[in-house]
Amino acid sequence: MRAPAKCPMCNEAIKWIKVDQSKKGFSVGKAAFGAVLLGPVGLVGGALGKKKVCYCCGKCGFEHEYDS
Repeated sequence: MRAPAKCPMCNEAIKWIKVDQSKKGFSVGKAAFGAVLLGPVGLVGGALGKKKVCYCCGKCGFEHEYDS
């Protein structure tokens, strides 16, 4: 899920402030691509994770991680 245009807490149309970036979780897209290229061994590619970005609302300070 990508960052929404409005903050879910204060409902203001704001510009998100990027706080942090990391790789977490299981990426289905990477796993499927790896499986097509390398067969069952390629499924391990999904364990490399999705890129996540932590955004902060400039008005109320709400923070949440969204897909990059």
